[in-house]
Amino acid sequence: MGQNQDNFKRGTAELLVLHLLQKEDLYGYQITHAFEEKSMGVYTMLEGSLYPILYRLTEAGYISDYEKLVGKRRTRRYYHIEPKGKEYYKEILADYDAVATSISRILDREAGV
Repeated sequence: MGQNQDNFKRGTAELLVLHLLQKEDLYGYQITHAFEEKSMGVYTMLEGSLYPILYRLTEAGYISDYEKLVGKRRTRRYYHIEPKGKEYYKEILADYDAVATSISRILDREAGV
């Protein structure tokens, strides 16, 4: 896979993670499960691929994380989108929309064609 394809896929994954976190704080398994469920199994995200994305988004200040006690002794790490992440989400969503629209035009699929 070429560098541009890697960047596009990574950017798409970041977009989807930020989208899911817009609605509620989630832990890693919930995010991977949402990818699979909402895409009807077409787009899967392994936890091993997800965590580097979460770490990158955290380091950039787009999301934060916190631990929450589950049961008596177990904790889960939840991720929360920050205001900076909401702005970044809007930016990459606009980029995605522009690319998707351009691809649809090339494929002659505009307006349901």
